[in-house]
Amino acid sequence: MCGIYGAFGEGSAEQNRVSSEKAWADKAGRLLRHRGPDGSACLTRMGGRCLLGHTRLAIIDLEGGAQPISNEDETIWVILNGEIYNYIEIRERLIAQGHRFRTQSDTEVLVHLYEEKGPALLDDLDGMFAFAILDEKKERLFLARDRFGEKPLYYAPLDEGTGLVFASEMKALFPFPGLDKRLDVSAIAQFLAVGYVPAPRTHLQGVRKLMAGQALSLDTSAGLRTWRYWQPRIEASGAEPPSRDAAVECVRARVLQSVRLRLRSDVPIGAFLSGGVDSTFIAAAIRELQPAAKLSTFCASFDDQLLDEAPYARLVAEHLGTDHHEVHFSSADFLAIFDELIDHYDEPFGDASMFPTFAVCRAARQVCKVMLSGDGGDECFGGYTEMFGYHRWHGVRRTVGANAAARRLRQLWGEGWRGVGLLGFLSKNDLELLHPAARRNAITSYFLAEHQSEAERGLRELEVRAIEHARLPYPLSSFEATASSYLPEQIMVKVDRASMRASLECRAPFLDPGLMNFATSLPIEYHFARGMGKAILRDALPSWVPPEIRWRQKRGFTPPLCNWLRCELKGEMERTLDDLGELRHLLNPSPTRELFRQHVAGCDHSNGLFRWLVLSRRCHDAVLK
Repeated sequence: MCGIYGAFGEGSAEQNRVSSEKAWADKAGRLLRHRGPDGSACLTRMGGRCLLGHTRLAIIDLEGGAQPISNEDETIWVILNGEIYNYIEIRERLIAQGHRFRTQSDTEVLVHLYEEKGPALLDDLDGMFAFAILDEKKERLFLARDRFGEKPLYYAPLDEGTGLVFASEMKALFPFPGLDKRLDVSAIAQFLAVGYVPAPRTHLQGVRKLMAGQALSLDTSAGLRTWRYWQPRIEASGAEPPSRDAAVECVRARVLQSVRLRLRSDVPIGAFLSGGVDSTFIAAAIRELQPAAKLSTFCASFDDQLLDEAPYARLVAEHLGTDHHEVHFSSADFLAIFDELIDHYDEPFGDASMFPTFAVCRAARQVCKVMLSGDGGDECFGGYTEMFGYHRWHGVRRTVGANAAARRLRQLWGEGWRGVGLLGFLSKNDLELLHPAARRNAITSYFLAEHQSEAERGLRELEVRAIEHARLPYPLSSFEATASSYLPEQIMVKVDRASMRASLECRAPFLDPGLMNFATSLPIEYHFARGMGKAILRDALPSWVPPEIRWRQKRGFTPPLCNWLRCELKGEMERTLDDLGELRHLLNPSPTRELFRQHVAGCDHSNGLFRWLVLSRRCHDAVLK
């Protein structure tokens, strides 16, 4: 895990901006130091037309894996943030083809594989990554982000698309001279609707980010272009599905294989353990694969017993014999890191679970350098509560037809029924059952009149994405919606920024394309039982896992934000609504003041209110025009 940054321009060294930006590179390296405290390097190539920088968190080949790394004749260079899990298998194949390696690192396979396959090397990679490859012969810069968006990559086009600057985090781009820092009003509207800014937008007009499974190339002949090399387009194979018992055994074997690959490391590895199904499975798999090794596990604990999962994690840790650590997280801890962490995320990000996530990562870094997590289990195996609701909805739909089903659901759960679809996972409103126009109007009312049309444009973008997923056959629509947006844009952003702030690498064994394709190809009834999802994963757990863990309802990893906004954060919220700073030229605080009044009186509007707090801090340097 590392930080990468760089710039690429056309023309002679005297004509392009890259050659004169060494001062920016020095700043970018310092700003990304937390991602790679073990070393750093920066070089210029092509007569100053390309700059490549790297800050290293040493995980594999501790002595010889420094970057940038080149091929034999130094015409291809690479910088990598992340891990290529199947690098040993790729390396052996490339050596057999005549390639010579100078290091034992996973990064070096990229330059030699690129020599063989060009951009098609992405088809061979199993890993989490964001990388940049410079091809000097073709005068091309090639960027790519992994399939599930575990690692981030931001970029800003320069000189009408003839050049660009890129980095692992936006903060490294901010000092670049002439960066367009105008606010993207459509992106702000999307953030208020869903709690983050979906790729490729950011809250700044001049900065974009690669989507999960997306690549970018820039060269003299073709200019700048982007494309999706992978999307979670899950399709039924047409073959006879395995029996349920056979499917359970196959799930167990595939998870073990994925964990085995992610245990490749030259530094200590631990595991997050919440006492839920996913993290229990991963910790148990590590113990099965390494029965005699020391295993450190970490969980968060809260004062609120309804949110505290520490007792369940303790049960699992005791059975596995781990060196277990409980990290208590209180309102005082929250306030102590509130401003620091919101600022660290660069973009507006409205998931309050980033605070306890960072606290656990910070504690884990004192013991380990790499941690395995259960992220992705819900996306693979239908673990979200809304997915089970969608399962019931489609059962009714198949029986009585779509319109009658919608009427029946309104009768059963009322107009506020929370369904699925892309916006269902993001905003908890289902497009089929709640009117999109009413939802758009509620969000656009937060904006001053002169900005409402641009805000509406951003909301319509979200609706188009949701409709695209809604047209897919169930269950593909619900699985793909989460894998395409909620997972890379919220879950992975939270984990990456929180862990890398602590210089900790997090690996997610459930985020294996083969595992996801297998899981989502199974008959839908395999996934749901007892009123909840992940039934087949629960059955695949080891026999020693007690029922109170095996069949626990999913519980979100979140602090008691609702109460904090009525107590510890009440004054902060009042100050935000009274003084929006530069946002006073964009937003109308009146509707939010009413939401806050209702919240203090007993209604729960914590998610929406927290987004306003985040906006007030993340947009202070931006301008509207």
